[in-house]
Amino acid sequence: MGKIEKTELYLIIVAASYNLIILIISLLWIFTNSFSSIKSKLTIISNFNVNENVTYGMFLAGALGGSFYCLKALYQRIGETFTPVARENAEMGENMNMKAWIFWYLYRPIQAGVLALILLVFMKSNLINLGGNEDFDISHFYTLIGFGFLAGFGSHELIHKIIELIQVIFAKSNLKPNNSKDKIKENRGE
Repeated sequence: MGKIEKTELYLIIVAASYNLIILIISLLWIFTNSFSSIKSKLTIISNFNVNENVTYGMFLAGALGGSFYCLKALYQRIGETFTPVARENAEMGENMNMKAWIFWYLYRPIQAGVLALILLVFMKSNLINLGGNEDFDISHFYTLIGFGFLAGFGSHELIHKIIELIQVIFAKSNLKPNNSKDKIKENRGE
């Protein structure tokens, strides 16, 4: 059985600690009154009609999903790396390669929080319609937190959805440039 390098172990501890801190802060912010003094200062900005409490909650819900995904991935990677099952002539710990992955573990929760906010913008602007009936209320706090978490946990899939949306909205038309109404209809598939 081989040894894990000290650098690898240090990076594992940094990645796990970082993601656990984000996870704990997000849970405390969203589901408790731990930050009530800060939350009470967050109000609606009249110029943009933005509720900062909702946007911070959505960002943190995305970060929660992203950090949860990172911790799951780290747990699986450690398990696969240090389990001696079906490992012929391989040293334990040699496949961890945290030096290559540390940026991903640090970046993913931030990316997830930003994508959760972008999903909120898309839902509020009806670019993405996720509700199929009248009972679906996008303004409900727990609905937003749920979608924020899903956006963070499934960041990769959300990025693919954004690319798909870009391809639909900005698709080139076969029609002449001066006929914009028909180009819009063609892009919609009408």
